[in-house]
Amino acid sequence: MSEALDSTIHAIDRLRTDLPRLLAEDDRVSLLRLLSSEHPSDIAEALESMDDEQLIQVFKVLLLADVATCAEILIELDPSYLPFLYSEFTHQEWAWIFKELSDDDVVFILDLFPEEARDILVNRLGRKDKQEVLELMTYPEESAGRMMTNEFLAVDQEATVGEVTRLIRSSLDFDQANLFFVYVTQDDKLVGMVSLRQLLLNQSRTKLKTFMRTDYNKVYVDNDQEEVADIVTRYDEVNVPVVDREGRILGIITVDDVIDVINEESEEDLFKGIGSSDEELIVKDDVVKIVKLRLPWILASFLGSLLVVFVMHMTEGGLGQEAAFFFVFVPMISAMGGNVGVQSATIMARYLSTSHVQWQEAKRSTLRELRVGLTLGTICGVLIGLVAWYWRGPILLLTILLAMMCTMTVSATTGTIVPVALKKLGFDPAISTGPFVTSLNDLVAICVYFSIVFTFRTPLGL
Repeated sequence: MSEALDSTIHAIDRLRTDLPRLLAEDDRVSLLRLLSSEHPSDIAEALESMDDEQLIQVFKVLLLADVATCAEILIELDPSYLPFLYSEFTHQEWAWIFKELSDDDVVFILDLFPEEARDILVNRLGRKDKQEVLELMTYPEESAGRMMTNEFLAVDQEATVGEVTRLIRSSLDFDQANLFFVYVTQDDKLVGMVSLRQLLLNQSRTKLKTFMRTDYNKVYVDNDQEEVADIVTRYDEVNVPVVDREGRILGIITVDDVIDVINEESEEDLFKGIGSSDEELIVKDDVVKIVKLRLPWILASFLGSLLVVFVMHMTEGGLGQEAAFFFVFVPMISAMGGNVGVQSATIMARYLSTSHVQWQEAKRSTLRELRVGLTLGTICGVLIGLVAWYWRGPILLLTILLAMMCTMTVSATTGTIVPVALKKLGFDPAISTGPFVTSLNDLVAICVYFSIVFTFRTPLGL
């Protein structure tokens, strides 16, 4: 473990121990001193392990003594805590908190609150902040416009290095923590970018247009947040300018917000893959709501399993008295086919979540998974076939070998095709790893297995 990580873990453990103790002792001075000495993200993680009453107490103390620190910690909390905290603070207290946050963070929090609360809280903001927040809220949810901040510096291309330098020194209208680039415009349209390093290396009378960078990446205000994340991660950008369709710069998106999006999308895909929803993080201990979220997926899986039972029942009569022997292999055939199918579906779903669908790439992946499934099926089929040979002779070995090869090949191919089909139909490919598709793989495996058994039933003496 690295020294930095070890230090972070130690800090969080210390906070988990000291915060409840200081609250119990009602030692607010020491509590505030401790909170001001640690990083907000470490404090947030420690608070998430405390009970709700203690968490509220900490924020109440901070609201009275240090609203800025309170806001910094609040925005680092897991978003699932914010709807719960909404009712614990007055509207005025939320107004104090929002005053310390950037507009995009305010919009992010408001989106988590009840709809009727948003207008009330927005009206508590100052005139300038209210106008900017309302403008951001006009853009679609999960769009670049919803993520961007208007705390950036844009100047005309005719400006000189000296003029920009003086502007930076005197300006208090934007968060200078975001100042990695100066955005160069012509008639309000973005035409280039200048880094702080370039400003330092050029003479004060040099105009920005003579050395500005014109090969920059940008996103449109209506682009989906996943597209933004893809651009930032692909090109290692720190900030990305957001423009309208006419090319006018409206804001920037910072890398910390993109990291939040990546985590959010990964979490969402994880829940879809297990047949649930990330809303479970919000409802927390509400068993009834959690059951409602999971039940549709479980019922879909139930219907798929019911079809498997029906197929097995239909084949039982055709196999006669020897049916029971062949049912011994069903769990293994089903499990191996299901496993390779989920592996293929997960890999393809991950690819589709970070890239656009290309037919040639999908075709190449399908053929690759077909070969992988065939190879794995051959290996597993030989191993289990040797056991079958010991029991019933070479014909059963051949039956099990072919069944395993075909089952795993078909399941691997299906696992690749289903995510692509879902993507083409406008659905999230992440659901291809969920319970319903797992049941589909089981059904395919059983059908293939018993089809081969029926083909060889005469040599097998059935």
